[in-house]
Amino acid sequence: MAVVSLENNVKLYSSELKNALLKASNYKLDEQIAYSVAEVYARNLDYSDPELMHVGVTSVANNLLTRIKREYFRV
Repeated sequence: MAVVSLENNVKLYSSELKNALLKASNYKLDEQIAYSVAEVYARNLDYSDPELMHVGVTSVANNLLTRIKREYFRV
């Protein structure tokens, strides 16, 4: 049962983070790259840590955008 819950958490969080990445980049980030980055981040997140869960996806997206290579942006 814990596996299903974890997969649901990953799916939900990665979807929200992908949308936040696209919005924070003014939709200049390639959508597939946003999805890939969001999924990797969501799979490595500790969902049991309440402090990490308190950080909003917009803050995470803004932080991640500084680390994404500029070639992944559509200009």
